[in-house]
Amino acid sequence: MLAGLAQLAIFGVGLGALSFVLAMKSVPSGTLFYVVSQSLLFPLLLLSGVLLPLETAPGWLKVLGQINPVTYIVDAQRALFAGNLAAPSVLYGTLTACVVAAIGLYLGNRAMSKGL
Repeated sequence: MLAGLAQLAIFGVGLGALSFVLAMKSVPSGTLFYVVSQSLLFPLLLLSGVLLPLETAPGWLKVLGQINPVTYIVDAQRALFAGNLAAPSVLYGTLTACVVAAIGLYLGNRAMSKGL
């Protein structure tokens, strides 16, 4: 459980930083933030397999799910909370969380230093 929570914390830092950058870019009206968050985050959630399993989905939907980075986090969380720490999905999910965090922190620091 602790490994799963640590992975989610790393992923959350990345998403939070990316959300911060998006909010800074959408000043003063803020409409860009809502448009991007609704048109990007909702499909990422649906294509991750959190709400509906992708095993029974059509082939094209499975391909889109494999492109989605959130899918790897979801698979890793399922394995971690099942107690399977050695599953390959845990490695892929951890790498995905670290990449999202690194990109988010890089872009967030860059936006803060530029004062956008």
